[in-house]
Amino acid sequence: MEREYKMLEAKILLKQGVKKTEIARRLEVDRRTVYNYLNDRVFTAEQAPGRPTGSLKLDPFTALIKDKLKDDLFFSGELMFKRLVELGYTGKRTILKDYMKECRDEIRSVAILRFETLPGVQAQVDWGYLGKFWKDGKLRKRYFFLMKLGYSRRSYIEFTDSMEQSVLLACHKRAFAYFGGIPEEILYDNMKTAFLYDSDRQQWIPHPRLLHFANHYGFTPRRCQIRRPQTKGKVEREVRYVRSSFVPSVHNIQCRSNEELNELLRSWLERVDHKKLSEFGQSRLERFVKDLEKLQPIPGGYFDHRQPEPLLVSREGTFAFKTNRYSVDAAYLGKALTGLRDPDTRKMAIFDGDDYIKTVTLLPDGAKDKIIEPQDRASLIKAWEKGRKEERRRAYRNAERQKRKAEQENIIQHPSIYDDVFEVGAIIHEGALV
Repeated sequence: MEREYKMLEAKILLKQGVKKTEIARRLEVDRRTVYNYLNDRVFTAEQAPGRPTGSLKLDPFTALIKDKLKDDLFFSGELMFKRLVELGYTGKRTILKDYMKECRDEIRSVAILRFETLPGVQAQVDWGYLGKFWKDGKLRKRYFFLMKLGYSRRSYIEFTDSMEQSVLLACHKRAFAYFGGIPEEILYDNMKTAFLYDSDRQQWIPHPRLLHFANHYGFTPRRCQIRRPQTKGKVEREVRYVRSSFVPSVHNIQCRSNEELNELLRSWLERVDHKKLSEFGQSRLERFVKDLEKLQPIPGGYFDHRQPEPLLVSREGTFAFKTNRYSVDAAYLGKALTGLRDPDTRKMAIFDGDDYIKTVTLLPDGAKDKIIEPQDRASLIKAWEKGRKEERRRAYRNAERQKRKAEQENIIQHPSIYDDVFEVGAIIHEGALV
């Protein structure tokens, strides 16, 4: 077990910029052993340490093969062979498949140990579904966000009615504040708000917005390996624990608001944190002392987690969002605007490009209601009156042109009609309606 912990410590020291020779000195091991630790090679007494021998033809591609298998343990050997041939591999299929089998065995053997992390290194994130609840007179889906620290097993949990990305990022911010710091890396399940599949590179990459968020807060986002339950077991067990322990303790949970449940949850988590963990003989709070020492400080500055929403202003001076309509000034008639929606406050800031316009308070989703603010109503009425005058002027000018054309061609069939139109146009022109 000592070797495995040294392996993890070697990786942390390398991330902190410590040279391999210095890592070897601190861990009191040979420099070749440090190489093995950093490449996830933990040897028993029967195994020969050092660099893998393998085929000389395969050596240039071993890093590529190992990286691909770490991402997908059951990646096809035939597909790997075709890809390597395109890259210049001249060896046989048998050599490749033997090496892939060796890599799979190594990955399996260290899977559990790799994710038994040192303090402050890793947290795991997942969503749980908790049925439906009544909100604004309608049944809506309820979820809970869960972030669990790998070392201490301490958790932050929050009930929400959405799993969209803005909610995910907002929950992260509150989890960091709850723990008082940020782990080095965060492990995610298969969620599209965290990772996207790049078909060109044939690999999963962090969502650009999550990557910006991670860069601001200083952690590395990582994706769970498929069909590898050891990598996300801690957070999945916690999801089950919430359903089996907290949920049954709440009476009439379907009629409770998320705010009520989150308040009850704080008390429940406090009790859980004081319980002894049988495998360690310590409580989560006792182990959290070491986590807190290693967590990174929360950086200053504000990261805007609000959800961008495209908005189109109609000819009536309103834009639609979730079946409701909201007014804007007449200056934005027919324009495409952008809204930044805050899921916490249910407010949306409206922008024309980079120019801020106003902030609206959102109505309940599906209410099919409308908000026309007084200042917007005044500007819209003024624009409507101006448009009506312009339309009447155009009608007068058009009637005048038609009359002149008819007179020139000497084909006036109904002169009284033209006289009436001309008379109305003349009154407008003289300012009677202006």
